[in-house]
Order: sequence, then C-alpha cells, then structure tokens
Amino acid sequence: MHTRIQKGEVYRKGKKWYLRYFDFRVEDGQLQRKRLCKPLCCVADMTKTQAREEAKRFLESINRPVLSPETAIKLVEFIESAYLPRLKQDVRPSTYRGYTSLWAALKPYCPDLLTRDVRTKRVQAILDEMARTDRFNKRSMQHVKFFLSGAFGLAIRNDYYTGGNPVTEAKIPAKVRGVGETHAYGLEEVLMMLDVIPEPARTLLAVAAFAALRRGELRGLRWEDYRNAELHVGRSVWNGIATDPKTEESKNAVPVIPKLAAILAAHRERQGNPISGWIFPNGAGNAADPNNVLQRVILPALKRNGILWHGWHAFRRGVATNLNRLGVPDKIIQRVLRHSDVAITQAAYIKPEDKDSKAAMEKFETAVNATQLPPISKVAEMKHVM
Repeated sequence: MHTRIQKGEVYRKGKKWYLRYFDFRVEDGQLQRKRLCKPLCCVADMTKTQAREEAKRFLESINRPVLSPETAIKLVEFIESAYLPRLKQDVRPSTYRGYTSLWAALKPYCPDLLTRDVRTKRVQAILDEMARTDRFNKRSMQHVKFFLSGAFGLAIRNDYYTGGNPVTEAKIPAKVRGVGETHAYGLEEVLMMLDVIPEPARTLLAVAAFAALRRGELRGLRWEDYRNAELHVGRSVWNGIATDPKTEESKNAVPVIPKLAAILAAHRERQGNPISGWIFPNGAGNAADPNNVLQRVILPALKRNGILWHGWHAFRRGVATNLNRLGVPDKIIQRVLRHSDVAITQAAYIKPEDKDSKAAMEKFETAVNATQLPPISKVAEMKHVM
C-alpha cells in the first residue's frame, strides 16, 4: 500500500504547537487512514520554524514508500498479540504468570503508543511515571525494564520497529522505592515449626527447610527421586503442570542430612513403604499443592503457637545463611541451592545479621592485637626501600 509524502499542518493552540497529519491505524484487523493530531512542544520552547522541523522528523517514520499493518500497531496490541504468546511458548508456566502480572501493572502507562514511534525518551517517561506512584520498588522497575526490552527485541527482529532498542539507555529512577528486606529462617525457627506442625505437613516443611527445594520442586518430588541419600530434583509442578526445574543447574541432586532422612523414613513407613509415586500425594493421588497444605494445616498451627510465616523461599535463604555462618564457602552453598551463578547466592540468599558484623570485627581486633610491630631498625629499612 502506497502513501503520499506529507508535511502536515503545524498550528498553535493555547501554549503549545500541534501537528495535524494523516496516518494509518489498524481497526478490527483493517488498515484505515485517519486524521490525527499530535502535540509537539510548548510555544515558549520553540519557534514555529523549529516546530516544523520537529514535525518533519516525526513524519519521517510515516512517510514511507510502503506501509503494512505492522507499522501502525499499538504497543499494547503488539505485546498482547505477539510478545506474550511468544513468552508463553518459551518460559515456564510460573514465570509466564509473573510476566502477565507485570504486564497488567505496566499496561495503563502505555495505552496509545505506537510500537514504531517509541523512543528512549518515552520509555524513560513511563519509568518515571511508574516510580512517582510509589507502588513499585526498584526490583519491580528492573523487571519492567527487562520486560519492555524483550518486547522491543522481538519487535526489531520481526520488523515492527527499526533502529536500536529504545529501552537500553533508559534508567531506573534514582528516587524509586527500595526493596524490602527479605527473611531467612534461623535454625531455631525451623525447629519450633517442626515441633508444632502435624504430619504429613511436617515432613513437607522439613524437606523445604533442610534440602532448600523450591515450592514447585517440593510438589514434584517422587520416591524414585530419593536414592543414595540424595534427592534428585528432576521436575517442578506448578498449577498441576509438570515442567523441568528452573535451570539446568537446578536438576542437580541435594544431599539429605541424617535428621531429614529419619523424617522421610517415618513418612514413607506411614504410606506403606512405597518405592514409587509422589512423596507428597493429595487425597486424589496427585501431587499435593504446598500452598494448599500451607493454608489448611501449616498456617493455623503456626498462628496458634505465635510463630510467624515468611514464605517458602525463606527456607532457601535460611539454608544459605546458616551454611555461610558455619563457614561453608559460597561456591558450595551455590551448589546446594543449585543456582546458576554464585553472585545470585551471595546477593539474595545469604543474609548477614548485625551480630555477624560484630563477630567479624571482633576477629579483626584479635588479629590486630596479635600482630607484632617490626623493630625500629626494620622500619627504617622499609622506608629506605620505598
């Protein structure tokens, strides 16, 4: 479809310069030519001649020899018709649900944007506007930027957008709300929980606390996976859908400590000593949902005993933190948690406390006190060498 070269009409209304022009829009699957209006800038900032130059730059993306429906698709339409379906194919169901929740929060900030017209300035405006609401913390904003960058990456690869990715140079606003501190269960907390929670929920919680498995991995455990004093993580079950674990590294085996081995042995005996099947089955014989067990059994028991619940992931952080305090190297902790990068373990899972810092400084003081000063003659020699 061919379109004419247009200059548009620049006019003043109130304190702003506007551009009146024609462009195509996709409506009900049909490409239709529409008369449109776009604010260019404030009169105080530009002369009319400068406003015409700004209009010319804007119209360059419209005055193309050939126009296809893709060039006029809105960003909202592109994400919902192309990007999200692609993500659904490529990522785990639980990850995809996170993306859809993120998009639901982001969508109101980009309702009328055409994919082809988005520039870094507009992406920055979206991030700034979201930050001003104080609804989103720094981590959420990082996820938003990552999501948008992926969307425009797909748009570029499929000719919905020309030029570099407009998200790359956008910055997370400096005044965005910080990320709240996460919790790591201490050994005392874990033992108190195990003391008040009835079986089989107690065994479920013990595996989370002593093997550091993710919630979906807990649900996906089968007796065939428990061998040679190790839990071999081979699947994750989310909303009844079995998938591979989160990463290749997540498929590694986790050593079972004797205390957990005893708890699992008693749990197995209560089930009739099966050699296969789900370790935590529900009444219908399917894999039990840990969150369902949490609501029905665990939370009521904790509430009766005044014990706070901080989420399933706090068990993984607890294992990392407790191993760190025992002097286990971070690379070994990474292996236990089955992270792809030790930096993830160090940044988000090991939770040092004030008493850890105090203990470290006490060790430092001991080292300082134990250090002997060199004799004066030796100091003189050192100065001479320097």
